[in-house]
Parts: sequence; structure tokens; C-alpha cells
Amino acid sequence: MSNISDMLNDIDNNVAYYNPTEDTTGNKSVAIEEGMYEANVKKLNIKKDVIVKNSYISDIFEAIYEIDDSAHPKLKGREVKSKGYFRFKKPDAKKYPDLEDNQGNNKGYMIFAEACGFEVQRDDNDLYLLPYLLESDIVGNPVNIKVVHDKWTGSDGEQRTTPLAVNVFKSKDRTASLKEDELPF
Repeated sequence: MSNISDMLNDIDNNVAYYNPTEDTTGNKSVAIEEGMYEANVKKLNIKKDVIVKNSYISDIFEAIYEIDDSAHPKLKGREVKSKGYFRFKKPDAKKYPDLEDNQGNNKGYMIFAEACGFEVQRDDNDLYLLPYLLESDIVGNPVNIKVVHDKWTGSDGEQRTTPLAVNVFKSKDRTASLKEDELPF
């Protein structure tokens, strides 16, 4: 059991400060308005083999973007989720006999891949070969995002508004920094 002098020493040695210049939480009271923002890919969630409309099979890529605080200092550390990018696949006829091919609707995923720095190639049949993006491939890549306000009703019946990235574009002014394993030395 601690004695009083130990407790006083703990109090004296337990100094803590708040340094606003190192705050990474961002100003949560500043609303993210609708519009265009410079951002970086922060995270990528992938939902695999999702059946869509009981007709198609897709992997869904949900990016989380962090707004670039050098361009938007009041939004330091703020994140915006994407609407999700569908990468429709040709279904395995044995495993999914009732599903159809829907690869003609992969344009949004192709735009997302290109915005994240991938050069999509055409094959001999004039089809675009889409890469399978991994989080490690795109985290930190600069993009421009179009943010809208998504309105929804919470379980408490209250109306809510959440910023949502509905479009993503390749950054023309910024480039991704090299990752340590990509350095030539």
C-alpha cells in the first residue's frame, strides 16, 4: 500500500500538458462543407464476394480519406469515408449458378484505381485490366475528393448529416511520397 509521500511524489512526477501544435484530432466543431478537398488515402476496407441485387458478385472497396491539413488547416486530422467502389467479378458458374456477369459497371472502380496512382492497361480485346487494390498499395496517396452531405436517420429518430466522398480524382499538384521499401538505396 502506498504511503502519503509516495502519492505526493507520483503527483509531482505526473506532469502532463496539452500542446495545440501537436493536436492530431482536428477541430471536430468545424463542419466539413460540401465541395472539393485535397486529401490522402488513409485506410481501405475491403468487403469480399458481396452479392449485389441477388444478381451479381462484387468486392466493395471503401476508402477513408484524411483531408490534407496543409491545404485545409482548420480540418487537420479530419476523415471522410467514401461511398464504396464496386469491383464486379465474373461469377464462378459452379459456385454461383444464378449470378450474372456485371463487369460493364466497373467504371467507378477504374476511376478510383487511376486516382490512386494506378495506370489501368487495355488488353488485346480493348478491355481494361483492373488491379486488385490493397491498402498497402494506396495508403498515403494524394487525391482530390468531392464531398457531399449524406443525410440519414439515427436509431433515436434524429436526422443526421455525415460528409461523404462521392467522387475521387487524381491529384494534379501533389505526388505520393516513396515508401521506405521503394527507396533505391
